[in-house]
Amino acid sequence: MLKTLSAGLLLLITVSSNTDAQSPTSTGTESKSAPQIVPADSVKWVPARPGQDVSVLWGDPRTGAYGRFNRFAGGFEDRPHYHTRDLRVVIVSGTMIVRVGEAESQEVGPGSYQFIPGGTAHTHSCKAGSACVVFVQQDGPNDSVTVSK
Repeated sequence: MLKTLSAGLLLLITVSSNTDAQSPTSTGTESKSAPQIVPADSVKWVPARPGQDVSVLWGDPRTGAYGRFNRFAGGFEDRPHYHTRDLRVVIVSGTMIVRVGEAESQEVGPGSYQFIPGGTAHTHSCKAGSACVVFVQQDGPNDSVTVSK
């Protein structure tokens, strides 16, 4: 099922076309007139920070709208933060532990969807034991503003 989900996500992403370490070089090539198919073994990962790699599928997260994969090491924990723009997330593999605002933390696995409105404080971690891969999409540049505890 994971391979089917991953293949479906890649096809959906390519046909429908935070950190300074993000590469503007996309795994896919942007074209509004030609379908793109990027096999999972062709995804190019770039280290973003300790415990996180990214693969930009389309766009450039530093300057505009984009879609990308984030891969987190098992046990990775992020700090509380928010993004200026809405964030859409689909869990591809692993189990993420997500807390939005003051709500209780929730474990979410493959196929789960999250919508986090811009300006909403949240945090996430990857449950220890295996890496987590998520697909994220924003309609403008990515930013990450740390929230004081």
